[in-house]
Amino acid sequence: MIFAHSFSRTEQTLFHSLQKSCDLYQLDCSQISGPDELKEQLRYTEAKTLLYSFQKLDAYSHLDSFRIECERVSWLVDYVIENDFDQLVILSWPGAYFNSSNLFLQHKGMIEQKFVQSGIRCTLLNVQAIGDRLFRQNNFHELFFDKQQNAYIIPQRSNFFVYSITVENLSALIQSAFRKGKNGKYDAFDTIMDLRSFLGQYSSIQKIQRLAPIYLYYKSFLGSYVSPTMLELFLLTVVPMYKFRTEKELGVTLDDETIHNQIINAEPIRAYPLQSHEWLWNHS
Repeated sequence: MIFAHSFSRTEQTLFHSLQKSCDLYQLDCSQISGPDELKEQLRYTEAKTLLYSFQKLDAYSHLDSFRIECERVSWLVDYVIENDFDQLVILSWPGAYFNSSNLFLQHKGMIEQKFVQSGIRCTLLNVQAIGDRLFRQNNFHELFFDKQQNAYIIPQRSNFFVYSITVENLSALIQSAFRKGKNGKYDAFDTIMDLRSFLGQYSSIQKIQRLAPIYLYYKSFLGSYVSPTMLELFLLTVVPMYKFRTEKELGVTLDDETIHNQIINAEPIRAYPLQSHEWLWNHS
């Protein structure tokens, strides 16, 4: 399996979790400078399955960041078509839609379209919040952590909640998705909690401060907070997610801590040696 991702801390933890039962070839999306470079990096593999993720959420700080990712996804899609891939699993976002009024959701919807239109069997997983209990980390850390105050700064909206999933459950769900080979879009979560509780549970940061959204918008436009399009994700009406279809069709129980027992006796996923790189994103 090729695991193409942005080398965020959460994705690295997911990689190590998947590696326990899968052979992976790791591809750093930020290192792809063109289709020829992509082919060069993958020339020693014969893998026919692709897992795609981009959880380095703070990278979405300007318009070029969206354009660059779309361009790299286009190269990936051309590659998997040319090499007759069997299956794709894509980590997307709830509410992703190519015609969304939010730039991030619009961008994610366009990426979904690119993969689906490849004609290859494609499973889309709606993933919002990812947490790891062992290392006490989460995929929202870079969005909300303020180094100067050593605190999370979040919008002052008490009723906002997130759909979260642990790295362990996400790893097991991904493996089940590859085994089932379904075409479709599925919600991926095991717990619903408010944003403050999620950050407190999956980090070692003790201080979480809530500020008025209008002030955070001001900080955002000054460049001292997350980009406006990312801030909007936590102010918009929450898109409801449902896991009963995911559990039924992909054969998992997402609120069960023994989810890994469901795949212990399954046939291992085979692929090729991993390749690891230092993660680098060029904001210029």
